[in-house]
Amino acid sequence: MSEKEPDFAKVRDLARFEEILGRYGLEARGRGAERMIRCPFHADKSPSCSVNLDKKVFHCFACGAAGSILDFVARMESCSLGGAARLIDEWEAGTDPGMKPSAAQKAKPRSSLGNQPLDFTLPLDPGHPYLGNRNLSEATVIRYGLGYCTTGIMKGRICIPIHDEHGRLVAYAGRWPGNSLPEDQPRYLLPWGFRKGQLLFNVHRVQEAKHLVVVEGFWSVFRLDALGIPAVALMGCTLSPEQENLLRRTMADRLTLLLDGDDAGRDATRKIVPRLARHSFVRAPAVPDGAEPDTMDEAELFALLQV
Repeated sequence: MSEKEPDFAKVRDLARFEEILGRYGLEARGRGAERMIRCPFHADKSPSCSVNLDKKVFHCFACGAAGSILDFVARMESCSLGGAARLIDEWEAGTDPGMKPSAAQKAKPRSSLGNQPLDFTLPLDPGHPYLGNRNLSEATVIRYGLGYCTTGIMKGRICIPIHDEHGRLVAYAGRWPGNSLPEDQPRYLLPWGFRKGQLLFNVHRVQEAKHLVVVEGFWSVFRLDALGIPAVALMGCTLSPEQENLLRRTMADRLTLLLDGDDAGRDATRKIVPRLARHSFVRAPAVPDGAEPDTMDEAELFALLQV
């Protein structure tokens, strides 16, 4: 079933560039509509990318990257313009009206807060068959607090708790339990205001590891963890400056970048390796075409990781 084509004009009107920058952990300098940021599309040492908040366009004077707010998200997520529009539309979907905000959240807009600790937990059913179908053990389901949600905006999804580097719960990601998506449903749902570029999934559990594997998604982390291999996920295939700093603050002196074996993963690997190599010893073994760490067999993974 094909996905519904987004209304590009409507998405551009609703999208807020300042919120998008915050989502990726990019600091905007200056006042008024014209701002400068460190370009996320090359190793930018000083702000060289101009962003116009009103016109919703950007242009990097160093590497030449330029375009609309949709182009910006498409580049950050290594996806099509349609995919970027759908992502922005999801982000604008709003928060769960059944989740009452704290006094601090009421006093300030979410966009100014970043990833604040949640003052609630979702009731989740860990016995949903989808978790078994993904070959997750009961121990992994319990360790990561996974389960099926029956209420709120995450209703009908497998929820994955997300914590910051201090172990505080800051968000839930909701995964549609299956590969046959309804036409109007995204595969993953993240709450409005959540800034994935500010953290690494699972980093609070592996900060003492000497060798750390960096992957794209949650399921690859679960797979590697089950094999006794410490891993964190970018929750996509872009590395924000904040995520880079988080990796520097871990005890790891050896990193393995193991992104998916597709064009987006390979392109992202070429961009990310030079950045990480400034701080750590980095390997980036070639993942077979079409493969992902969570779908590879144990022998293949151990051979790639040299463990």
